[in-house]
Order: sequence, then structure tokens, then C-alpha cells
Amino acid sequence: MLPTTRKLEKQLIGYVADDYLSKEESKTLRTALGNLPNEDISYLRNRLFDHARARLVEQPAGAMEHLRWLERCVKLFDATFKARQSTSSAWFSPGEDCRRQIISHLNGARRHINICVFTISDNDIAEAIQKAHDRGVTVRIISDNDKRDDTGSDITMLQRHGVAVRVDNTPDHMHHKFCVVDGAFLINGSFNWTRSATTRNQENIVVTDDLSLINDFMERFELLWKEFDRR
Repeated sequence: MLPTTRKLEKQLIGYVADDYLSKEESKTLRTALGNLPNEDISYLRNRLFDHARARLVEQPAGAMEHLRWLERCVKLFDATFKARQSTSSAWFSPGEDCRRQIISHLNGARRHINICVFTISDNDIAEAIQKAHDRGVTVRIISDNDKRDDTGSDITMLQRHGVAVRVDNTPDHMHHKFCVVDGAFLINGSFNWTRSATTRNQENIVVTDDLSLINDFMERFELLWKEFDRR
């Protein structure tokens, strides 16, 4: 993470203290955000909500003023994203391209990985997930119960090693295949996280930093995460 990101986070904490975002503060924040990569902007946006939640717990009486402050800050963050042209790329199998892209983004994760896939049985992908967890990245996996206990499945192994896992215990299938990394990249497509998807199947993924799509998929992830916790 860039040193300027840490500095900007401290500024945000200072802005929280008085529930007021002046024109000068808005200008400073807008300029600083414009110089950051998407991953760091996503990180700061998430931290903004973390600080806001803590503030509301500490001083619930000032909730409305604080929410108005939060709304103004979020608009600045979202405007920065919208001002940038999103980039997307498509990758296909058979061949290593899809697998390589998935592993590369898992290896580059710094804060959060949210995985929602039918199954995981590619050992190299599972290893990248485990390494991310071991270096302190928050990893959550949603998968299908019918595939969890298949021969070669890595879901139970990952759960045994501390990765948070929830499964769909219904007669139907949790058939999604998407992953959101650091709130900055979405990986989505037909590609199952298996060796056969790389070596034999006709599959695809799209990798994008489109914030609107990322938010849509994260909303679906959070909905499923809560739903499967009740089963």
C-alpha cells in the first residue's frame, strides 16, 4: 500500500471527529484520491465505513449529522471511480490463461478475498488461497455442499486450515463462479476452479475493475453468506 494511502486514512479519521467536510477538505481529498490506484481507493472506502460504524456506536445521538458526512465522503470516492475508465479482459480455456489470472489475483490480494464457486479442486488455486489466508488476508468461501466431499475437493482442507467456509445445504446447487479481490477486481465466468477446466473444458472468465459490477456481486455474496449461515 502506498504511504500516501496511510496518510490519507489518518486524514479521514480526523474528518470523522467533527462530522464536517469543508470545501478545502473536499478538494484535498479529491486530489489525493485521484493519485491512488483503484485497490487503495477501495481500501479507504471500506475504512471509511469502518470508522463511521465506530463513530455511530460511540455517539448515536449524532447519527444523522454523521450519516450526512458519510454520504458526502462516499460521493467523492464514487466520483473518483466513475471518472476512470474501467478495464476488463476476457480469458479462455483449455489452456493456462484462466487459471493463471485467478492465481495472480489471489497472490496479489492484500485485504479481502471473497470467493463464491461451485467447487475447488485445483491444488495450485487452493494453495494460493491458503497462502493468502496465512499472510493475513481475510478469505471467505461460499461453495456447494454436494461438491465439498468429492474426491480431490479442497474445500474441507481449506476450512480445516482456518479459511472461513459456508456451503449451500439445499437440494439445489450453488452454481456461481465468481471472486472479488480487495473490492477492486471481479473475476467471473463459467470457469470451474478445477484442473479439468484448465486442461480440457471450454471455459471463460472476465476480469474487471468496474466498481458497479463489483458492488453488485458483493451484494449477492453478502446475501448468500448470511443466508447459508442459517442452514
